[in-house]
Amino acid sequence: MSDSPSGPISVLHVDDEPDFAEMVATFLEREDDRLTVDTARDIDEGLSRLDETDVDCIVSDYELPGRNGIEFLKTVRERKPDLPFILFTGKGSEEVASDAISAGVSDYLQKETGTDQYTLLANRIVNSVTRTRAEQARQRHLQAIETSQGGISILDENGEFIYVNEAYAELYGYDRQEILGERWELLYPDENVEAVREEILPYVASEGYWRGETTGLRADGSTFLEDHTLAITEKNELVCTVLDVSRQKKHERAIKELHSTAQAFMQAETEDEVAQIAVNAVRDILEMPANGLHLYDESEKVLIPIAWTDRTEELVGKPPAFEPGEGLAWKAFETGEPYINSDISTDPDRFNPETPIQSQFLLPLDDHGVHLIGSPDPNAFDETDVSLASILATHATTALDRVEDEQELARKNERLETFTSIVSHDLKSPLSVAIGSLEMAQEECECPYLDDAEQALDRTATLLEDLHAFAQAGTATIEFEKIDLGQLCESCWHHVETGDATLHTPTQHVIRGDRSRLQELLENLVRNAVEHGGKDVTITVGDLETGFYVEDDGSGIPATEHDRIFERGYSTTEDNTGFGLAIVQELVEIHGWNLHLSESECSGARFEITDIDIIEARD
Repeated sequence: MSDSPSGPISVLHVDDEPDFAEMVATFLEREDDRLTVDTARDIDEGLSRLDETDVDCIVSDYELPGRNGIEFLKTVRERKPDLPFILFTGKGSEEVASDAISAGVSDYLQKETGTDQYTLLANRIVNSVTRTRAEQARQRHLQAIETSQGGISILDENGEFIYVNEAYAELYGYDRQEILGERWELLYPDENVEAVREEILPYVASEGYWRGETTGLRADGSTFLEDHTLAITEKNELVCTVLDVSRQKKHERAIKELHSTAQAFMQAETEDEVAQIAVNAVRDILEMPANGLHLYDESEKVLIPIAWTDRTEELVGKPPAFEPGEGLAWKAFETGEPYINSDISTDPDRFNPETPIQSQFLLPLDDHGVHLIGSPDPNAFDETDVSLASILATHATTALDRVEDEQELARKNERLETFTSIVSHDLKSPLSVAIGSLEMAQEECECPYLDDAEQALDRTATLLEDLHAFAQAGTATIEFEKIDLGQLCESCWHHVETGDATLHTPTQHVIRGDRSRLQELLENLVRNAVEHGGKDVTITVGDLETGFYVEDDGSGIPATEHDRIFERGYSTTEDNTGFGLAIVQELVEIHGWNLHLSESECSGARFEITDIDIIEARD
């Protein structure tokens, strides 16, 4: 484990599919050489690894043997509250996402097909660990600052100050000499003096020590909550140690409210929503009324104002856009470094020399943009403000990352839907014309080349149908319902050319799934068994603890082909398009299930589909 933000990162990946876990480890370590991935098959093994080794980040599936990923997350949070935890699962739903957010998940990512998901997962891991390390460093720094702010004073037996340190005097708004010689009542509101005199001081005289919270009175008449410790020395002097906990209480309250904001960020669907949530949180939770958020427009190469407060507009008017090199905002965005200045009138890079803003705090949001916070007062931001705003900026950046990922996925799906439309409509019409023309040509004349053309056109038509089905599977919308698996198998049997094949359905499961998609899945498995196992093959559909299997007694699939069998377009026969099993895998994955290929007891092919919601078993 490394404290450096850019140091090595130890990842624990918990997934009950060892082949998949091994593949994930290989791709992650290939994507970023800082990553070292260890794997575990279940939660108990994962917790043991967590106790035995230093781990920087946990990546976990949702469906695990015995307990699910949310239960695992809760256990980890009890042991290590700040450890980054990413839920990487094929089971995607609003309910799972909501439970994960409530349990304190660092990030939530659904398994997809293809290798791009591993690049995304590697980035999420690195970002989560880097931010956690940075936050831990900030917390250590903040703690050191808070500790150094302790005020110390000594009173004689008459209750008069004979010593105060600088921090003590500053807490109450006095010079040290103004307090020396005065009695302790100077620093307490009249309504609290009697309680100190009648309750606290007698307790100290009896026990020699007291600690609790009291209300301090500053020179300007304001009050604050103080963590107060009193102890009597051998000379009967009273040593007082005071910490101002008003800001700490505010900090704790703000942290709690920021957690609620984090949930809002996770639910935001657009960049504009993220920006508005961030601006409102800085205004309402951090009590910084003048702030606004600019996002970077890649096409225009400018920082565009997206959301800002009324107070911002009162001070500077409508926020301007910043072009490259303009103002402190662009400087912070370009360097990626936060900027804080208690008097920007002294900074030659300021955008507006006449601005009424004196204090400014700028937070870059990676490559997304920058959050501007200002105040007409000098020295408006302290270390606590900086820490809280940085936490909020981290949440906003994470939300913008997620929105960007989802928008890119939506663009890919839109392109796929366009492709599907071309396959469905634009290509079928000219193909139909070609087939019809060929039939008429065959009626008019005899030519051996026409038979070859007919076979080619038939294969093209089959290929288009399978390609269309594969594209539809990749963009399918799943609507779960209660399904009797045995009855659905019997229905599927009548929609496939099965010849002399036999269906055996000992399954008793009633499951939750999309009926039409599951029917398409089963039909493809049956068709595959008949095509490769022979016309008299026997196909069996039986129950597993968390799913079902489809197996046959045919010739099986060679072990050397297992890694390629689900590739789209791959086939061992010339007249097969090779899309059937690729469609099966797509339909399994969009349900959030898992698919495993093995050998049946009769040396045929056996497909196991697991991680299914089993509602009941028929008698």
